[in-house]
Amino acid sequence: MMWQPDLERLATQLSRDFGLRIVAASKQPSGGWPAFELRPADTPREISFGVDVTLGWRSITYSLMPGAFAGPLVTAMGEADEGAKQTFAALAELCARARGSVTLEVDGAGLDPLRPELWPTEWHRASLTLVRSPAAVNTDDHDENDRELNSWTHRYFSLAMALMPVEELEPDTVLNPEGLPEGAKIRVETNRYERSRINRAACIELHGDSCLACRFNFGETYGEAGRGFIHVHHVTPVSRIGPNYRVNPATDLVPLCPNCHAMAHRFDPPASVEEIRNLLAA
Repeated sequence: MMWQPDLERLATQLSRDFGLRIVAASKQPSGGWPAFELRPADTPREISFGVDVTLGWRSITYSLMPGAFAGPLVTAMGEADEGAKQTFAALAELCARARGSVTLEVDGAGLDPLRPELWPTEWHRASLTLVRSPAAVNTDDHDENDRELNSWTHRYFSLAMALMPVEELEPDTVLNPEGLPEGAKIRVETNRYERSRINRAACIELHGDSCLACRFNFGETYGEAGRGFIHVHHVTPVSRIGPNYRVNPATDLVPLCPNCHAMAHRFDPPASVEEIRNLLAA
C-alpha cells in the first residue's frame, strides 16, 4: 500500500510547537506523488501565507506562498531585526549540512541565505524554497517516511517563521511547553505571531531536543509522548535583558531538561551549561 502522510498529525504537531493553529489540506498530486498545503488557520489566507509541500521520489520540496494581499507581511520580513536574520542564516546552514538546499529570492533576485547582512531591507515579493533530496520518503518503511517528513517540515517552518513579524510577550514569559501565558493570543488583525514559540522552535532545531547538560532525551525515554519535549533556558536571565534586546536562539537559548533547568536557577546568576556538567561529574 502506498504511503500517505498523516496531515492531521503533522498539523497538530506544528500547531503545538509554533503556537499558532496550522491546518493542512491535500492538493492535486504531482506526478502521482502526494502534495499538500499548510497554512495558519486563524488568519485570512489573502493577507497571510501558505506552505506548499510536494513529495517526490526520495525528495521533499517546500515553497512559501504569500497571499495575494500579503504585501505588509513580505515588507515586515525584509525589515526583520538582526537577531531574526542571524537565526534564519543559522537554520539555513543547518539545512545545508543536512543536505537540504535553501533558495531565497526577493523581487526576482536571488539572495545568499547565509549572508543576511547583504540583503536589501525593502521587500515587495519574496519566495523561500527548501529542497531535501535525497529524502527518506515514499519508501516501504512508513514510520521512517513520517519521521523524515515531520522533521523537515518543522525545520522549514522554523526557517520561514524566523523572519515573520511577531508579537512580543511580557519579559518574564517562560519558553517552556506547558502552554501559552494567560491571555496571550495571535493578533490576526496585524498578522503577527508569538515570538517565544518561534524562538523555542528555532532553539530546538539548532541545538536538538536533548538536554545540553545531561543529554537526557524525553522521546528516547517516553516514546512519541515525549518527542520534542524539553525546557528552553535563557543563557542571560530575561530580567537582565534590556527592552530593545532581540533574542538570538542560536546563542541566547539552550535546551535543558527540567532537572538541569531548575539547578541552573539555583544560582545567581544562573549556572552555565558547563557548570551544570561539572556538578553532574562531581
